[in-house]
Amino acid sequence: MSKGSNIYLKRRWVLGAAVATVLLPGNTGAMAQEASGDNCGYAYVFQEPLASNTAEQTIVKGLERAEAEFGINVDIIDGTGLSGLGDNLRAAASKGCYLAIGTAFFASGEILTQVARDYPEQRFFIEGGVATGPNVTSYAQANEEGTYVAGAMAATMSDGKPIGIITGDDSPPLKAFSAGFIAGAKAVDPDITVLVNSVGSFMDPAKTGAVALSQASKGATLIFPAAGSNLQVYFLGETHGYKTIASDLTDYSNAMPRKPALAFVVASAEDQTNYAIVKQYVEGTQETASKALGLSDGVFSIPFVTDNGSKDFNLPQKVIDAGKKAFDDVVSGRVTVPRS
Repeated sequence: MSKGSNIYLKRRWVLGAAVATVLLPGNTGAMAQEASGDNCGYAYVFQEPLASNTAEQTIVKGLERAEAEFGINVDIIDGTGLSGLGDNLRAAASKGCYLAIGTAFFASGEILTQVARDYPEQRFFIEGGVATGPNVTSYAQANEEGTYVAGAMAATMSDGKPIGIITGDDSPPLKAFSAGFIAGAKAVDPDITVLVNSVGSFMDPAKTGAVALSQASKGATLIFPAAGSNLQVYFLGETHGYKTIASDLTDYSNAMPRKPALAFVVASAEDQTNYAIVKQYVEGTQETASKALGLSDGVFSIPFVTDNGSKDFNLPQKVIDAGKKAFDDVVSGRVTVPRS
């Protein structure tokens, strides 16, 4: 990518121009490209316009890092909305020169499945969603590994007082999220009380806040929300005597100007996740079907544990040490984190 230019305009395709060159599905793709010697690198097709989507902007940072470190090209195809995603994926696949074409998010899965079926020789991947097909890999984060570290740090910080976790629903991924947190806390303090609640929605800040206050009334000094409406939990902590563990980097960034009562952050990072995915393709170690990326893949942001810390947090050394030990235990294989 050219340096100094606006990321939203870098190699941006105009869909109408791309469609004019579409070839018949099934007659083109990465395998045909390898045989012919043509290679235009990788493509990443976004769902929504980049200018208005901070999660997608974060992904671009990871792709730019992969370009710089591996000397590759990643074409960024700006989103035009979910309804246009299929056409944009087909336009990219029809070029027949990409080693792999990626996209992101749960809502994109069914669309990618359909497109991949039409272009069987093209390799595709999706991050944060599920698509099927012999030429598709679905990537997700092994969130239970990150929450295991969060639980160990929280239990150490609470000094025996209750801690809480709030999820948006009881789906398997969020059950794994809770299970990791509980396991990490119990590894530090087997007798600690971990309060676990599900809101039943990702768009109900009032209910999420009420759940947090209920946990605080039961003695929770630290609360770890993953309910979509997390900001309410952050801000209520200022006046209700608890601190929040941030589980989302965008929420964390948006909340910091108000200086809420945050303990620390443990969150999967979209830039690091997508960098790790592209790294696997460059190295030829990519998986088929599905792959969960965890602590050893560098996809989590945990100040003082995965990096050199943050001026936003002043953590006691014993909390940092607990996080580092939990991290090492998982990465080394000494601990297998439960998912339920």
